[in-house]
Amino acid sequence: MANLVCEIVRNLDDITGLDRVWPRGVVHRGGPHYRLKGTVGPISLGVDECIVFGRLIERFKPANCFIIGNAFGMSSAFIAKMMEYHNGQAVITLDSKSEGNGSLCFETAARVCDRMKCRILKNKWGWSPKDVMNAAEDGSYDLIFIDGDHSHPQVTLDFNAVQPLVREETIICWHDYWLAGIPESVGAAAKAGYQCVKVNTSCEMVFGTRSTTKFRALKSMFPNSDNPVKRPRPMAYLRLYQAIMVGMLKAYLHRKSM
Repeated sequence: MANLVCEIVRNLDDITGLDRVWPRGVVHRGGPHYRLKGTVGPISLGVDECIVFGRLIERFKPANCFIIGNAFGMSSAFIAKMMEYHNGQAVITLDSKSEGNGSLCFETAARVCDRMKCRILKNKWGWSPKDVMNAAEDGSYDLIFIDGDHSHPQVTLDFNAVQPLVREETIICWHDYWLAGIPESVGAAAKAGYQCVKVNTSCEMVFGTRSTTKFRALKSMFPNSDNPVKRPRPMAYLRLYQAIMVGMLKAYLHRKSM
């Protein structure tokens, strides 16, 4: 799995160039994270978080996956390749090109998809919640990843939008639990009957399912997990602020050098 992440990172670096961010993690140890050279954001999943997805795919072997928010395609390429190795059939992403240099990100995601020969991955442009059902090509999904606009109530709207695509055993994942918007969405899921567990990765991932059997399996897979309880993370916000400031300076120097 680590070799696959390295291959994707190498291809992204070759396509547009990458900056390394948070080499030791944000909230917990993990990372590193990446962003496209000359941009402030978006910032990718941590490498440790890709590995968590890899373990999840190995364990449950989802046939299909729906993703809201694709940035520059690092996580979707990893998920698609891991699913291919385990007989997965389809990965659909929906991205609005609204974060950072959205057009560059969308183009980069398409190029890394081609380079990695992600035969089951389709990247689509559109907005959640209104375009979710049009983007979906299957009636239900085994794995759904919500990682779009991190604000309230948008993350909850994303969660509500995918409910017609959910079966009893579907697993939903949220990224960046420490940021505003995600705890509210996870709370809405709990009220709707989902059992949720927080995995203490670099930026905190939450997995939720209505299936008690799958929930128990998730708990056993991740011994460092705990209940999703919102806590103040002042140091993580400081690291985010520093990353934004450094990104702005690097973006300015990058433009000056062109």
